[in-house]
Amino acid sequence: MDNLNDKELRQEAKKRIDFKHHFLIYIFFIALIWITWAISGYGYVWPIWPTIGWGLGIMFHYTAVYHPFSLFSIEKEIEKLKREKGKIQS
Repeated sequence: MDNLNDKELRQEAKKRIDFKHHFLIYIFFIALIWITWAISGYGYVWPIWPTIGWGLGIMFHYTAVYHPFSLFSIEKEIEKLKREKGKIQS
């Protein structure tokens, strides 16, 4: 992510802030679900399913924002092309 212009930096910052909002909403609603389960007298531990399911979504969102999969990265492809062009011209 070297040489990013202001527009690209703003886009990256927006992605990170969007993830933080998503994570806070997850924490709030999962806590609400577990509290509802506890108040209703426990029983079958059904809150585990939304916790795991939504948690996987949070994990994928985090990975996409902070550690993007480089196989489909435009920046990585540009770097490869520059290296290839450099070898051809040499």
